[in-house]
Amino acid sequence: MKFLFFCALFLVMAGGACLAAAGWIGSSVDANGFLHEPFALIALGSISIALGAASGTFGIGIAAWRRVSAS
Repeated sequence: MKFLFFCALFLVMAGGACLAAAGWIGSSVDANGFLHEPFALIALGSISIALGAASGTFGIGIAAWRRVSAS
C-alpha cells in the first residue's frame, strides 16, 4: 500500500517539475513566425499529475475499503 502512495507522490512531483520547467523555459516566436515551446514537458507534466492523482485516489479507496471490511 505504501508503494502505491509513494508512486502517486512521485508522479505528482515529477509532473509539477515538468510544468515548472516548461514555465521556466518559456515559449518564443522567431522571426519567421514559428512558435517554439516545450510542448512535451507540458503534456508529460499534465499526464503525470493526472496519473498520480488517480493512483492516489485508488490507494485511498483501497485503504478505506480495508478499514471498513476489517471492522
